[in-house]
Amino acid sequence: MFITAPGLVQHLHPAQVAPRQTHWPAITLALERPWYLLVHEVSCNGQKRSQTSLVAWDATLLDLLARIPVADLSGIARLDRRREAGPSWALEWIGALWAPAPGESPALGPLLFQLGTDPQLRNTDLLPVGEAAGRRLLYEAARARSAGPDPGPSGVAWRRA
Repeated sequence: MFITAPGLVQHLHPAQVAPRQTHWPAITLALERPWYLLVHEVSCNGQKRSQTSLVAWDATLLDLLARIPVADLSGIARLDRRREAGPSWALEWIGALWAPAPGESPALGPLLFQLGTDPQLRNTDLLPVGEAAGRRLLYEAARARSAGPDPGPSGVAWRRA
């Protein structure tokens, strides 16, 4: 499922999917920014099936994560476009996702994350950010924690604060 512009997600109101833009500017902007690969389980005909969603907006990712049960999350990765000849993308799994503290600058963005085993907390521009009191852990990959629930069949378990 590609989530690039309003109206392309069946279970969200169009106003929650992306900033109000027309079709082509939304896609052009989406191709220039990082994407997120969300892997989760959905119920279909009485069975659980794996689903992947490519999400182009930080706010949409946060909306989806708020609606997906913790037990159904399998993983989330960040896709960055490489500036090389030809189409090329880099994929890194996100180990933890945080919401900025209420008093932090809006320029920081709507989410902060740790990529893989990198201990540094970063904003969406991959710039390191310092410590701040009041940040809220939104979710964390089981492999990023030293203790916690056993991972599921995919090898990744999630916990949301």
